[in-house]
Amino acid sequence: MFSKSFISILILLVVAVYSNAQVDDVSEATGLPLPIGAPVIYGQVSIANLPKGQRKPTVWVYLFNGGAQIDKRQTHNDYYYFLQAPRNGQTIVFEVDNREAGRFVVSSGISNRLRQDVTIDWRSLYGDEKPEQPGVVSARDGYSRSPENEKLFSEAVAQIKKNELVRSAELFTTITKADEKDHIAFMMLGTVLMTQKNYADARTAFERAIALKPDYEKALTNYGSMVLGQKDFGKAEELLKRAVEADPKSADANHYLGETYLQTKRGSLAVGYLNKAIEFAPIEKAGIHLRLAALYDAAGLKPRAAEEYKAFLEKVKDHPDRQRFIKYIEQHETK
Repeated sequence: MFSKSFISILILLVVAVYSNAQVDDVSEATGLPLPIGAPVIYGQVSIANLPKGQRKPTVWVYLFNGGAQIDKRQTHNDYYYFLQAPRNGQTIVFEVDNREAGRFVVSSGISNRLRQDVTIDWRSLYGDEKPEQPGVVSARDGYSRSPENEKLFSEAVAQIKKNELVRSAELFTTITKADEKDHIAFMMLGTVLMTQKNYADARTAFERAIALKPDYEKALTNYGSMVLGQKDFGKAEELLKRAVEADPKSADANHYLGETYLQTKRGSLAVGYLNKAIEFAPIEKAGIHLRLAALYDAAGLKPRAAEEYKAFLEKVKDHPDRQRFIKYIEQHETK
């Protein structure tokens, strides 16, 4: 799942809706009879700019909580679903043909249902290159391996795809024993271990990756997001501040650092980093506007909440709650 050392997020459109209505659309799409009121996280995944004649890619969607994988689903008729009530801090990861294409952190409302639709740009994911076979990781990882270790690395990634995490961890461990300088293999090992809830060993692997490459933004960000989910806010702040220093334009690093400050009740600091995340990935991080709107509304700053809803709608034209947001804007925006 985590291919090419966590390539940059490529989601073009992210829309979330908290609804008390029936989820008839997902029932029809998946064929799953969902009773009224059943908790569910679901959405549609669209692939934009798919070349003519190109096969439709395989899309898997993963649900994590505190670094632990709760569930995974392959899309069916372009829809995915999890029979889980949405909870703040959960992470949903989208994978296209063995490449991570994007992720977001759940910010739940009062409803037990969450809709999250995404559109993934095929051109941004692949550029002008032809798609690689699942499990194949190229030299663009940024680390030159021996042919033997490169083969093991590709197989380890393929095992993640199959959800064979024990085998994947064994392969990454073999790689790191053969080459103790492979910072990417250590980062991947840490990621696999944290999905197995082996947080102690995951920390060791992440720490090794960072010791080898102190400015390794992806390792710092992924490690930071893990400990954030574990509510180790001090460690999360340390790691994510370093991630932002390593890559000030990392939308993920800014996003998670902002979330860390929100969790530690430092909203004034949080807002700055959340806005930076939006600045660097305005479409993919558009959902942060809704997070900020909810915070401002709860604080009684309704005109500022209206501004966030307005900014969100400028980026996401067809959100299912568009009319509700427009009504809120009309009632509370500064004239």
